[in-house]
Amino acid sequence: MRNLMLVGTAVTRPEAVGSLYRLQAGGEWERVNAIPQDASVQAITPHPVREGVVFVATRKGLFRSLDASKTWQRLQVCDEPLPIWSVVISPHDPDVLIVGTAPVGFFRSEDGGDTWQRCAGEFPERFEISFGGSRLMRVAFHPTDANLVYAAAEINGFYISEDGGRHWRSEAVGLAQLAALPHLKNTELTRDDTEGMFDAHAVTTTSANPDAVYYVCRMGIFETLDRGKSFRDLEVRRFAPFDYTRECRIVFGQPKSMYACFSISSRSNAGALYRSDDLGAHWHRADEAVNPRSTMMGFGTHVSDARGVVTVTRGGQVFYTLDGGHEWVEKQLPADAGDAFCGAIL
Repeated sequence: MRNLMLVGTAVTRPEAVGSLYRLQAGGEWERVNAIPQDASVQAITPHPVREGVVFVATRKGLFRSLDASKTWQRLQVCDEPLPIWSVVISPHDPDVLIVGTAPVGFFRSEDGGDTWQRCAGEFPERFEISFGGSRLMRVAFHPTDANLVYAAAEINGFYISEDGGRHWRSEAVGLAQLAALPHLKNTELTRDDTEGMFDAHAVTTTSANPDAVYYVCRMGIFETLDRGKSFRDLEVRRFAPFDYTRECRIVFGQPKSMYACFSISSRSNAGALYRSDDLGAHWHRADEAVNPRSTMMGFGTHVSDARGVVTVTRGGQVFYTLDGGHEWVEKQLPADAGDAFCGAIL
């Protein structure tokens, strides 16, 4: 582990910097000048098996570093300037990548990001959204079947591909069933009270239960075993004081263990990191030593060392641990940084 933190911010107020910051443990924040200061970084994805390779998804395109963030190259994903909101590397082939865009769309690479092909599918907007179009927030591969790939879209729900990401379709049946339940009705950005279940932020999978997909949205964490035709509520509110969920990740080398970050709402005065060691059946707070004062928007886990975790809050607080959560360090981003949305640890 290099003990190097990367954090992405977005332009969320006038004159704010929406770029990439890096921090060596024990040092000070540095802005990565190769990423435009108005790029708005939405995802940071270290390569799981290629040391030092990192991808950054921004609203001004996709960037790649081959030297652990020292230098960067902008990749030509498509001809038009589409915002990139997510990037994932296949666990089955280290050269296969998929990125998600806003509005919802997919591109696939088979050569490590050098060239790209647009993926097929129709992605109509389910709701009339106050901020415009929906965004493809996360993509996750089935852990043993390279043909199955899943995705989550903010305000547009759950997507599935059954040919390795080349073709995509929406799967709304299971979400619509849950959205009809009175306690899961919620609206913030539309006039439709089924909106909350479709406000997806992440999906994740694990080898401990290969056919399960963990779907993360505004209303909590939900598990599907039948490719989205039905979902089971993990009822995280039994263990945490709030259930607005932005992120869920499996711990390296511990396929039954996962972290998730919970908050009150998208803009709030509290957030926390929780951990489950039984695939979401029970949860406990993982960062009791710290006091997040705004919504926890995301976090990153080290791709090959279970001890490394970094969390980020909308208000610019960054917390990291190098020993699996026994000790946490807080490091506030510079005052001109925009809201922090994502983090990674190398």
